[in-house]
Amino acid sequence: AACQRCSARMVVHLRERRLRCHHCGADEAIPIACPDCGNLDIKPLGQGTQRLETALAERFPDARILRIDRDSTRRKDAWDEIYRKVHNGEADILVGTQMLAKGHDFPDLSLVCVLNADSGLYSSDYRASERLFSMLVQVAGRAGRGQLAGEVLIQTQFPEHPLYQSVMRHDFDGYAQALLQERRDAGFPPFIYQALLRAEAPMLAQAEQFLRRAAQLAFDLAAPVSIFDPVAASLQRLAGKERAQLLVQHHHRGVLQAFLGHWLDALRALNERNVRWSLDVDPTEV
Repeated sequence: AACQRCSARMVVHLRERRLRCHHCGADEAIPIACPDCGNLDIKPLGQGTQRLETALAERFPDARILRIDRDSTRRKDAWDEIYRKVHNGEADILVGTQMLAKGHDFPDLSLVCVLNADSGLYSSDYRASERLFSMLVQVAGRAGRGQLAGEVLIQTQFPEHPLYQSVMRHDFDGYAQALLQERRDAGFPPFIYQALLRAEAPMLAQAEQFLRRAAQLAFDLAAPVSIFDPVAASLQRLAGKERAQLLVQHHHRGVLQAFLGHWLDALRALNERNVRWSLDVDPTEV
């Protein structure tokens, strides 16, 4: 089901029988019939942590399974309780999201399995592979931290991909150099400097109109920067607001910074009331 306030799908939470949007927090009951056609034959799709936990419980009925995700840690002191159980040897299998990759010390953890790792490659963001490599290195570091030897299994359809090969070889330097060469050839940061003007409004046309005015102000300044056309954001609607963006860039930071100072003064003079905007220098997501 689509979220009514965001350009995103809602996520099924089986135990609570709720649909939740992980972007705006919208929450509703799972419908008993399709809201479009009325068909009663509906079922959840996908493989989230709850469904994985259920599958593991069926496959390993005697194993003590702990799930670590947004839901299981929502309650106050929930993480402290989970941490205590893990360190007291009261868990055999941990199931979780990327939360498990972030620097936790589990001395008895000897096997790490990463499922559907390829999803991190399917992105329009040129930094997607960098983020996936970082996450895999982090999560791999959870195994074998104590006296037990560690093993890491990664589920992928592309085992020969340079990213996975670099992870297997623990070759951070080699993969970093390969990514830098790709970005040098494509003209991406850090070989160019960027700023992103973001705008949100009740209607997309309002946000785009503001950005077109902003682009004209930029052209009027006659600065030697590259100015791209306004486009809708990758997540166009968020919490009921329509979002768009405008990218500007230059090969020298000083030139870009000088331009941004004058551009900001002109943007503030617009005194736009129906549009909320912000300027992101060196954006991490475009």
